[in-house]
Order: sequence, then structure tokens, then C-alpha cells
Amino acid sequence: MDIARLAVSISFGLLVAQVANAEEPSYRVRSRDMGIEAFDLTVTETKRTDRTSVLNVPGFHSRTAPASRWLMCVYTHLALKRGFDWWAVVYPEAPSEDLVVGFPNAKSDNLVQTLGAEFGGTNVLPATPVEKFAVFCGMRRPPGR
Repeated sequence: MDIARLAVSISFGLLVAQVANAEEPSYRVRSRDMGIEAFDLTVTETKRTDRTSVLNVPGFHSRTAPASRWLMCVYTHLALKRGFDWWAVVYPEAPSEDLVVGFPNAKSDNLVQTLGAEFGGTNVLPATPVEKFAVFCGMRRPPGR
């Protein structure tokens, strides 16, 4: 293969890899992959903005109490990975299974102003400190935070 064909082949390969990476979710976790046998939930981030993440959780409306607690650990883990100190969540009305997790700056933030109109409804878990749930979930902050 000559240099020109090799360069085209490499360029095409890099382009395909970039497109494939763009289509992959930014965040994905499955309870069974973590050794949890009591339930099987998968959380997949489907959209991300500067201060929010949309998470798809099949089976969300039939979750158990332990699954609900695990999901709070997921929100905490995502906040840590994204570098935030607080999270708030908008739970969907059935049949939707898309939750919106927002990352306010403080408990005193006006969630609608900071995160968007969807945070003004009745299905909102208020701003929760990452530190509180990091301890509950057995997580530690990354060094330098």
C-alpha cells in the first residue's frame, strides 16, 4: 500500500472511531455489573448539557426501595465524575423512563433559573449534597477536590 492510500485509510479509520465515540453514552452503569443481585437496573446517559444529564433507566417505575437508594448513589457518582458538589433530579411521569439530573451550585440555588423549567415541577428531588451521599454510598472524592 502506498503512503497516500495508507493516509486515507488511517484518516477514514479515525473518522469512523470519532463517530462511534460520539454515539456512545457519556455515562453508563449497570447494577449487576457492580455485583448487585437484588435488582437489575441499567442507567444510560442519553444527553448532556453543561449542568444537566438525561438518564434513561428502563424499569424505573417498578424499582424497589434498594434500587431507589442505588440510583441516588448513581446520581452522586455522576456528580463526582462531572465535578459537581450538588445534584437534583426530576423524576419522569410514566411511561417515560428518562430522568433529568441537574447539578446546582448550592442548596440555595433557584433550580428553575439554574437548571431549567423542568426543575419547577412536583416530581423533583431537591438539591442534595454530594458529600452526604458519597459517605452513604462508600465513595470518596477524587484527589484535589
